Amino acid sequence: MNSKNAIKSVLSMLLVALVFTNCDVQDARVGTFEDAADKIPNFTMIPDADNVTVKVEKNSRDAYFNVNLSNIGENAMILDGDYLGWCAHWSAPIGTDGEVYDGVALYSTMDDRNWNKLNYLLNMRRSYMNSVDGASYKEIQAVIWTIIEFKEFDVAENQIFDDLNLEAFHEILDDVRQHGGSFELKPGMIQGVFADMSVHLTLSTSTQTVLIEKTDTAYGGDKRGPGAAWWYIFKSKDGETQKLRAGSKGTPIGTVTVSPLNGRCIVNFTYDEPGGGVQEGKKEPVKIQGYTAETLPSFRPPSGPFTTYKGDLVENISIPCYPYYAIHVDALYFERVKK
Repeated sequence: MNSKNAIKSVLSMLLVALVFTNCDVQDARVGTFEDAADKIPNFTMIPDADNVTVKVEKNSRDAYFNVNLSNIGENAMILDGDYLGWCAHWSAPIGTDGEVYDGVALYSTMDDRNWNKLNYLLNMRRSYMNSVDGASYKEIQAVIWTIIEFKEFDVAENQIFDDLNLEAFHEILDDVRQHGGSFELKPGMIQGVFADMSVHLTLSTSTQTVLIEKTDTAYGGDKRGPGAAWWYIFKSKDGETQKLRAGSKGTPIGTVTVSPLNGRCIVNFTYDEPGGGVQEGKKEPVKIQGYTAETLPSFRPPSGPFTTYKGDLVENISIPCYPYYAIHVDALYFERVKK
């Protein structure tokens, strides 16, 4: 651990909620239990992500929450945008009707074996929901509460989900316990990121820390964008097909093609790895902004305000033709988790 006392302070929210209540509620009494601090692994704060604004809405389909992050500084790990999220602590409250929380710090689980099982679960989530009978976001959430162990979650006495499918829950939990410990998190896989809400802790209320599914960002194009932050520009004159690059090193993971057709341009993607593509369930995973030479930015533009295209289409995307594009994809591209 870098600093046990610092970790205690930063993650105190995870250790204080004592009232048995749903994490959607708006109010809860809190206490402390110092002996739980030793269970906290070595979190790493993401650079320039210590004053983030977090907006939380209920999802209840692909995940527990939809989470929007903004005010993130330039870093090589995570950008402003929309993410899927989960409750980190089953008995702590949070508002889920578009509530906004400022001053939040983000912590990475990368390179920490204590989070192997959690990251394995996040990467297997879609597979479980598609293949395990009766599995939904509820069973995934219950397994998260079980394996995080910040506060013991007894599935037999859970007061959160009345209709939890116990067979599906145990099938998923058994697989995570059997295979998750040796899981190796690689670039391109889903990484758990904790949004620490302890800044909103008071003597009478606490706010749920949110677990975020962070995927890699990919940019289409062969021209390195200007500014300190990494990004790539698709310059139309350089060819209809250019590389799709992901991660802070700009690793090529496939191609993006922008082809003129009847006065419009059609965008398509290919991925090098079988099954590669955008993260399923994520809001507007493809965002495109067209530029002229005069409007091309001198730094990486935030993708939230993009207007040329924002949506769920991943092929045959029809857009106006421009000499330059910023093509932003929330990508999940390297090898799938194998049991």
